[in-house]
Amino acid sequence: MRSRLTAALAALGLALVASAAGPPTARAPVLRIEAPAALARPAAAVRALAEEDWQSVLDLIGLSVPGPSIRVLLAPESSPLASHVASWVSGYAIPELGTIVLFPNRVPSYPDGNLATLLRHEVCHMLLAQAAAGATVPRWFGEGVATVAAREWGIGDGARVALATIGHGPRSLADVNAGFSGDGAEATRSYAVSAALVRYLLRRNGEDAVARVLAGVRRGAAFEDGFAAATGETVAAFARGYFGRETFWTTWVPFVTSSTVLWMVITALALIAIKRRRECDAELREGWAAEERARTAALPPAPEDDPAQWN
Repeated sequence: MRSRLTAALAALGLALVASAAGPPTARAPVLRIEAPAALARPAAAVRALAEEDWQSVLDLIGLSVPGPSIRVLLAPESSPLASHVASWVSGYAIPELGTIVLFPNRVPSYPDGNLATLLRHEVCHMLLAQAAAGATVPRWFGEGVATVAAREWGIGDGARVALATIGHGPRSLADVNAGFSGDGAEATRSYAVSAALVRYLLRRNGEDAVARVLAGVRRGAAFEDGFAAATGETVAAFARGYFGRETFWTTWVPFVTSSTVLWMVITALALIAIKRRRECDAELREGWAAEERARTAALPPAPEDDPAQWN
């Protein structure tokens, strides 16, 4: 009797410990690092980074099991891999081959401020492909999710979005997608706006919105259908909301009400006042000159000298 009671208490204790610990966390993705001897130091850094916590990335995309191991190839600038992509590209993922290529000598470059964000960005692409069961997702969505997963939103990101919105930047999802194939400046704007779009998606629809969209795609739905089922609106309506209302409140209003703009307005008004004062002074001096010319014209002519008076 006592042994059965002891066993029951032990089982109860184990159950309580398990419930207190909560659900088991997902495993980290297995990364197989390959690098030439010249890149031994960044390779060691990548190996260390691979051991970090990936739970937030897995939660974002709704993936409980990371899937097959991922090959991470570090390439030097002298390699053919580096010559086949633009100089601003610091890494890329090839989900079909289970491979990531990194160029450590190109870090930092936006959106990857360091080797850690670069690795998380590219690994997220690999995991996102698994979460979507290999289906295609729009470039703005994939890059935005990877950028959000890789780093915290900072002042620099907000400034890039503001400059893209106020200046020459993408005004539609098609523009964002096209920017990734442009030069470094265009790509930077597209990365920033794509991340802002995904943050807008999460803010409007909850922190699991990306995971719900990908779950629909994984079940066989087209991206647009999965997006509509997860958010209750079409992709087109979502884009109109962001490029219409969101950019106004998050970019134009802060810009117009900022202290920088206030001082710009004060400076402009001061310059206008100075210019107007100078114009008034010039008009006043011209009036004085005209009056002087009029008085001079009204005087009688001076008498001519009589040569005889000097005899």
